[in-house]
Formats: sequence, C-alpha cells, structure tokens
Amino acid sequence: MVSSPDPDAEPSPDPGDSSARRPTATPRLGTARRAVARGLAVIGLDGRADRYLVGLAVLWLLWTLTATAASAHPFIDAAPHLAAPVVLLVGIVAGRHLSRRVPGWTVATVLTIGALVVVVGIPFYANAQAAIGVQLVALAGLLRLGTDPGDARTSTHLSVSTTMLLVVAVLLAARAQAGMVLVLATAAVVALVVATRRGPPVRTVAAVGAGLGLAAAVVVAWLGSRETWPGFLAAEGSLSSARHRLWGDALDLWAQRPLTGSGPGSFVEHSALAAGNAKLSEVHSDVLQVGAELGAVGVVLLLAMFVVAYGVATRGSRAAAAIAATAWTALAIHSSIDHLAEFPPLVLMAGVVLGWAGTHRASRGAATETFERPTTTTPRR
Repeated sequence: MVSSPDPDAEPSPDPGDSSARRPTATPRLGTARRAVARGLAVIGLDGRADRYLVGLAVLWLLWTLTATAASAHPFIDAAPHLAAPVVLLVGIVAGRHLSRRVPGWTVATVLTIGALVVVVGIPFYANAQAAIGVQLVALAGLLRLGTDPGDARTSTHLSVSTTMLLVVAVLLAARAQAGMVLVLATAAVVALVVATRRGPPVRTVAAVGAGLGLAAAVVVAWLGSRETWPGFLAAEGSLSSARHRLWGDALDLWAQRPLTGSGPGSFVEHSALAAGNAKLSEVHSDVLQVGAELGAVGVVLLLAMFVVAYGVATRGSRAAAAIAATAWTALAIHSSIDHLAEFPPLVLMAGVVLGWAGTHRASRGAATETFERPTTTTPRR
C-alpha cells in the first residue's frame, strides 16, 4: 500500500536546483576571519581596533603597490610608503610585550641612552628628532602611571630613569620650533594625568584628537592653495616660503590625477624646487605627499588609519588613553607640516606608545584611577 504524501510537509529540494543548495562561502569566510584573528592575537594584536588597523594597513600596501606599478615608477620610490604602516604595527606589538615583560625603569634607561647617542652625534633630521622627543615624553608618563607606590625600590628607580628620559626628550624636542610647542603641550597633559591618575572619557579623547589632526590637514591644504601667505608664516623660524611652494606644487600634482595620484616618486619630478634641492625633495607635509602620489584613495586610507589608531590608543585606562592620544595627535599635527612618516625610528616609537597605553587597566573599586602592569601573560586558547 502506497501512503499518500502529507500536504503539510515541505517538498524535498530538487538536487538539480542550484537555488536549493546552501552557500558555503559565508562559513568559509567566517572560519578564515577567526583564523586571522587568532593569528593576530598570538602576536598581541587582539583587539577590534587592532584588526581594523591591520586590515587598513594591508589595503594601504596593496594600493601603494598598485599605484607604483600603474605609474611605472621604480618600487624603491614606494619604500617609505610601504614601510610606515608595517613599522607602526611592529611598534604597537613591541610596546605591549615590553610593558608586560620588561621593568619600566629598564626601558626608560635604555631609551635615555639611545636618545643621548642621537643628541650627541648621529646625523638625523632635526624635526624627526623633535617628534621622537614628544613620543618619549608620553612614554615617560605611561611609565610613571605604572609605578607601584608599595614598592619603594622600584618606584625610586622608575622615578630617576623617567626623569632622565624626560630631560633627554625635551632636548630632542627643542631642535625644532614645532616640536618644542608640541612637547610643551604633551608634557602639560602628562603632568596633569600622572598627578591625578585620571583621564577624560575615551570617546571624548578620541574625538578631540581626531578632530585636531583632521583640522590640521585641512588647514595645510588651504594654506597650500593660497597665492600668498600672511607675513608671520613666511618669517624666519616659522613656516617658510619654501613650504608654500612645495605645498602648492603638491596640490597641482594631485589635481592632475585626483583619485589615483601620480605614483610614489612623482613629486620630485614635478616640482622644480624639489628637483633642485635634495633637502626639499619631499613635500614637507605627509598628507599632501600622499595626495599627490597616491591620490584620494591613499588619503582616505591614511586618514582611516589615523582615526582607527585612536581605538588602539584608548583600549586601556582613561589616564593612559589621554597620554597616548595626545602623543598621537601631536604627531599628526606635526606630520601635516613636515615629512615624518618616512623615519622608521619615529614611527616605531609612536607605535610603542600606542601599544604600551593599552596595557594599563583601572583597578576596580578604587576611589581614583590606579593602574596595574601585568607581570605575566596567559596564552590565549
């Protein structure tokens, strides 16, 4: 006897009907994402902002290589663009591991000796040295936040070593006018945060910092588009007339290929001033350099990485976030009027500050914000 089909039962899918087959791309994509996230967590990049920053860095590298190939320029011209995001990520990882595994006073002592060597005799671009000084001031503040008041010996060692680091950092920052202004602002924030061990809400810190950095980029683009500058900007010791010409040349080159840019290395071919003086071979504005050579696509990726980095800076305590975000904003403002991203030591130190800040945590139940520095790490399973 053959049973009649149940009218309420769902019909069996037709094996030949492709619409009835379940897609496998989505599960596979999810598995790949989880694998990538686990791999990043192993090296210390375990936050959402970390993953976004890595993703943007990969897009940046791909776009830089594409723009270089399309413009027929040698790939060596793209080296500064390619190195910067990689060195930044290395610095973030290094900052996190150093903060967990190396005593703060040891880090401060080693950095002080290294900075003294630079001050005494290594030829190095003065403005980049000044920008490193700003980052060292911020790192000294983060080290002081990790002081354990109950450990008198360690506290004394850390106080002495960070004071020495601060002195050398200020000496570095004093080598450039912009660096001196920014180091004073950073030092003021560091002093206030270390004294109170408090900080504003992290969203406020990120919003203010990102707003200031983006505003600096807009102002530089506006100044570069002007026919003449106010007299005080062209005066000796201020923004020079050479920068005015370089910025204008960069904007002219960017206008030729607004979306894609003319390729790494194209600016020095376009600008007569840059071609005739090796010291002026760069735009002296990182954002305009990127616009001229990598176009609007490059600028969008650059600004996206800049903004996402605040998520990295603010993953720890409020106090640490305030210090790291201040240092990152100072670097963004300074690099908008200079070519700083091409100096790996500076980018590395900025990454160390971002990474170090994320390891500070506020203690629960404390009347004021205090911080614990991890002494051991537990591997993720």
